[in-house]
Amino acid sequence: MVNQKKKGQLKLGDAPTLVMIVGFIFLLMATIAYISEEYQVGIGADNTGTYTNESIYLNGTTFEVVDPDSYCNFQDFTVSSAVNATDGATILSGNYTVDSDLGTVVNATADWDDTYEVYVTGAFAYGGASCNVTENLQQELSDNTSIAGIVLTISLVGIILSLLIGIFVASRRRGI
Repeated sequence: MVNQKKKGQLKLGDAPTLVMIVGFIFLLMATIAYISEEYQVGIGADNTGTYTNESIYLNGTTFEVVDPDSYCNFQDFTVSSAVNATDGATILSGNYTVDSDLGTVVNATADWDDTYEVYVTGAFAYGGASCNVTENLQQELSDNTSIAGIVLTISLVGIILSLLIGIFVASRRRGI
């Protein structure tokens, strides 16, 4: 009988390689998910948010106008106008400072008291395609953590089995 190798047919000796390839594909997908989360802030924001007559007290301390943690990829926070809540007088921009990354306003003159209420109006940027994709991916992963655990367990068992099969095949070839 002539030994013919059939194309596309797998043998027992091919199992370790196949299991390792599947494991590497799984690790590659997990790495891509992690990297996309880390780099989402590097891609620009597509959405614009506004706030109008937000009441703050400029008393020499930092006052958060917009919570940046509530918006994915928060950036470019600006104050277009600030007016005295009591008399409607415009407050010059030199009297306060703005942190565009944190969404905060701070009294720069420190001569106002704790009851000096100010209405601020402005805009900020947030979101974008990167946030949508990353948030969807993170939600999918968090919804399926039990499945990920099962896949990791099966992968570990597969790696161990592939090593045992590899040892078995190697020992058969040597005639031990």
